[in-house]
Amino acid sequence: MGEFLVVGALVLLALAAGAAVWLYGRLAATRVRLLQHVRVAAPDLTVRSLTPVGFVAVVLGSDVTVDLATLARRRPRRMPEREWFNTLLEGIRAQAPVPQVPPYALVRDRVLPLLKPEAYAHLFEHYRAPLWLAWRPLAGGIAITYVIAGRHQRTVITAGALETWEIDVETLHTQAVTNLRAQTVHLLDEIGGRRPRYEHLDGADATRILVADLIVPPEIADPVIAIPEETMLWIAPVAERAALAAEAAARHAASTRPISALLFRASARGPVPIEEPSSPRPDRPTG
Repeated sequence: MGEFLVVGALVLLALAAGAAVWLYGRLAATRVRLLQHVRVAAPDLTVRSLTPVGFVAVVLGSDVTVDLATLARRRPRRMPEREWFNTLLEGIRAQAPVPQVPPYALVRDRVLPLLKPEAYAHLFEHYRAPLWLAWRPLAGGIAITYVIAGRHQRTVITAGALETWEIDVETLHTQAVTNLRAQTVHLLDEIGGRRPRYEHLDGADATRILVADLIVPPEIADPVIAIPEETMLWIAPVAERAALAAEAAARHAASTRPISALLFRASARGPVPIEEPSSPRPDRPTG
């Protein structure tokens, strides 16, 4: 009789272990699909590491631990997975704290503009109002956002920061472009002067279209400008417009940080788009 009890216990343990393995495998598969969804739908979130039951996400610079096993048990029955994933993203974003804002006088000289697709700026509307981005529209579905430049990172400037500083977006923009001009002059000294292509210099390459008068080589008399992604700005004579447009469209389509497949001319009012991309694709949010 005792032998039968032992065998029965071993069978139950084996079944329990098998069930645990099956449940963990199911959880792991769900996590893979969720992380794939995060990469597409929430580029404002970054996964720092995995945990046995979920992962750690970085949300506007703060770590949020996601217990996916517990959340999965609480998932409403019959809720489609994509809808549930989006609900989880909203819950993760809701845990983002409102950061402390340094005095404007201490960071004024480090404020810079940074071009992003408008879709990226709208992502922040999923957060509480103080965490919405400070931004203004440029042409062609591009947003001018603003950051505080640090030694190793950039801190986005939010609506809450502007309220604390008691300034508006126009005042911020004027200061940011002034700082960008000074930084660009210094950069040109370092790289030996103006050039037709700026790539992977400091991450603000495309943004320098806002100071095009500083960066266009003097030998290009009638320039057109491409900014296919954040770290690229290409300049060519208008006679080479078709070739530049094709190259910019291809790069934009392949980029993980796209800005625009359009070509631009510089004007007193800022960059002006001059043509539609040959293979248009909708703007997608980026990080």
